[in-house]
Order: sequence, then structure tokens, then C-alpha cells
Amino acid sequence: MNLLEFKNYISELPNETKFNFSISEPFSWRGSYDEVAFEVLDKESTKLEILSNIQKAYEGKFYGYKGGEYEFYDYTPVNFEEDSRRWTDGEYCANWISKIEQLPAYKSQEHRLIALMFPK
Repeated sequence: MNLLEFKNYISELPNETKFNFSISEPFSWRGSYDEVAFEVLDKESTKLEILSNIQKAYEGKFYGYKGGEYEFYDYTPVNFEEDSRRWTDGEYCANWISKIEQLPAYKSQEHRLIALMFPK
């Protein structure tokens, strides 16, 4: 998903929508510094709060973990990670999905794919 798709998805929800989760302010993703990342926050939020943090990704300059200056645009890929010092290659998202769905976490995305393709 890119930044515009994320923004549009939230924008299309009713204004009074409240969420059980929130996102942090944006930061440069360590997996690829020119991509934006947000931390998932285990706290309630509103549509306007989420959109405000998404909008912050379009403003100013962001700095990579090992240097460099980056700006984010509509087509910038969106990632979710604990903070700018980490890169889990999807494990962070997988763990949050498991927590939200109240299902056990898988050892890897490959383990999850196999279990989905070939259920016991």
C-alpha cells in the first residue's frame, strides 16, 4: 500500500469513526529509508488523529537510520515497524495481525502461507 492509498482508505471512513488502535507520527523505515513507516499504537484514536499523522508524512524531511534525507509522496510505500531503529521484514505486522485476530503468531510468513494453503 502506498501513502495515498492509506490516506484515501482512512478518508473514506465516516467522520465519527473511532478506532481501537492508532499510529505514531511517521518516520523513515529502516528497511528502505525512502519509505515511510508508522508504529502501531495500542490506544484508541479518531479518524482525524490518524489522518493528521498520515499528513505529517507529506511535510518536511525525514532522516534514515544511517543517514540521508528523504521526502515522502503519494506513491511512497507504507510500512509498519516498532521504531526507526528496527527492520523486521514483516514480522512486526504479522504479530499485530495475530494479536488483533486473537490467533497464535506464526514462525514466519511462509509458515502462515502453508497453514492457509493446506489447513489441517
